Amino acid sequence: MNQMPERLERTTIYESDHVCLYTDRVRLTSGYVIEKYHQIHYPKEAVAVVIFNEKNDILFIHNRRYTVGHLEWEIPAGKIETGEDIESAAKREAVEETGCELHDLKYLCSQNPCNGMSDALVHVFAARVSAESDIQDTDEVSSKRWFSREEYLELLRTNGTKDGVSILAILYALQFYV
Repeated sequence: MNQMPERLERTTIYESDHVCLYTDRVRLTSGYVIEKYHQIHYPKEAVAVVIFNEKNDILFIHNRRYTVGHLEWEIPAGKIETGEDIESAAKREAVEETGCELHDLKYLCSQNPCNGMSDALVHVFAARVSAESDIQDTDEVSSKRWFSREEYLELLRTNGTKDGVSILAILYALQFYV
């Protein structure tokens, strides 16, 4: 039998258009009750895209991450706007964060980076660059750089990025796109 835990009660700690935090009272399938099960809810799904050039280099952005207090090498990613489909969101995020227009966009997977406490859902794509211009979102993105296969594999091997969405997306793209 595939029973699921049951929410008995919910307390709202914080709610916004970007993120919500709740504590739920939850009964597990054994009957045991967890009095404060913390849940982070994301009202909007997100997209991430691995961008390749003709040499199979990957375009990384140096993202200004306030939460961790430093720049982080990542792939372009962001939330899906209301009424926007996932492919359009991936293309828009690529333009905003890298200045790149895409072709050969391919859906790879959807993933939840922390399903033990969050319902975040990120749709992962890979694509080829068809045109490149300047970064539009300079508040978030410090710079961009094409990494060769050797460089991005070394970045992954040495934990040069800790962004789980980027790590998974790159590994998926290497396996199922190039």
